[in-house]
Amino acid sequence: MVMPFRAKYKPEVFSVFLFCFVVFGTSSQESASLYYLPDIPQASLENPAIQNQSEKLVIGMPFLSGISGQWNSSVPLNALFSKGFSYSFHRLYDSLNEEGQIQASGGATVFYASLAHNDYSFSFSVSERAFTDGVFDREIIRLIRDGTQDFFGSNENLGNATIHLTHYRELATGVSKQIWKGLNVGIRPKILFGKFHFSGEDLNLSVETNPETEQLLLKTEGNFMLAGPLKHVRDSVYNSSSFWADFSPGDYFFQARNLGVALDLGIIFKPDKFSEISFSVADAGIIGFRHKTWDANFTRPVIYRPQNFYQSNNPDGFKYLEPREAIISFGDSVSYVIDVNKARMRTFSSLPLKINIAGKYIFSEKITAGFHNQFKNYNLKPLNLFSVFATATLHPNFAFYGSLALLNVQNVFPGFGAIYTTNWLQVYFTSNNIPGIIQPMETKQLNLSLGVNFLFDTQ
Repeated sequence: MVMPFRAKYKPEVFSVFLFCFVVFGTSSQESASLYYLPDIPQASLENPAIQNQSEKLVIGMPFLSGISGQWNSSVPLNALFSKGFSYSFHRLYDSLNEEGQIQASGGATVFYASLAHNDYSFSFSVSERAFTDGVFDREIIRLIRDGTQDFFGSNENLGNATIHLTHYRELATGVSKQIWKGLNVGIRPKILFGKFHFSGEDLNLSVETNPETEQLLLKTEGNFMLAGPLKHVRDSVYNSSSFWADFSPGDYFFQARNLGVALDLGIIFKPDKFSEISFSVADAGIIGFRHKTWDANFTRPVIYRPQNFYQSNNPDGFKYLEPREAIISFGDSVSYVIDVNKARMRTFSSLPLKINIAGKYIFSEKITAGFHNQFKNYNLKPLNLFSVFATATLHPNFAFYGSLALLNVQNVFPGFGAIYTTNWLQVYFTSNNIPGIIQPMETKQLNLSLGVNFLFDTQ
């Protein structure tokens, strides 16, 4: 069957993912730098043994009490985009190694509360979190860069792509107990509500020419799994599959489907009043997806005939198609080359596990210095961020830190953070890469965390 260049029914979800995740390779350490600054209750999100030092009820501003976003791309964003957000796949292709890497994570705390009472510290939070990772071969970008016209007459394997994306809602409650004056322990159990998951393993893309029929076959081999507030619609006349939005109240709030569990554990040891050593394990957990979950297999090639050939090199040339439009058109054609079935088995997605080890030494009432190491592993793709930092308290209401971070024993970044606290308000900001903030389009790595807390007297 010859596939039309434009499909009547469009799997918009797939085409958007293909564009976003192949183009924006990103990665990630979480908000570990909160540990550097004193008195941030949200630091317990990385180590539940950390106690609320404010002696007040802390209520975070909704969606602004804890925002984090991180990336570590194989190329900077301006390898694709330039001024005015004009883009060039030529520049992106030239900037890539043979394989591009994708890792990213981020989150926003919808609600956060923390309260200290005697030797205990309690916390409760509801957060939206997401992470993605994957790899793709550079030659796939060449197809987007050049178009199909130049490939006619050739038989070529363009390579593989693996992409994972998970979005979930996290409901967590934590407790920290001071066992004795020099030892705190903490635990933070979590219930996870899976909202969206995409998984495509070793999707292979190749082109093959049939000289007898003058057809170019664009073949995608493999399968992907898709879970989310979507319904599958099969058109038996056109033999096509589409996904349409299918929201329910539980998609906005909580529902007992696509559930998961996770656990944070932490310990803080203070051998004397000047020293502190801490250890924690965060996000040890999994999410299971089966509700509104679909398995899709690529079973047929997309077929281009001479009248459908296009080129994306020369805007003034014959049969030019903008690369962005070419990606959307290919995504439209995917409707006709996949078979979709409801998932029979539950699919499990593990969270990126984080292990934190840190130490501090108080030199004076105003100066503290220390180190922090975070090891993060997801799908056997480890990241290690080792940092040294120094914190200065210039005023009872204001403190800041400076840091140097070493990522995977390859790159060194200067970091900065600050916290301002009044009787009723607390504002903080941290980053592990100052140049990345100044020139975000030119950086490959960046970590940002910020938040606003309201403080209430409890007596």
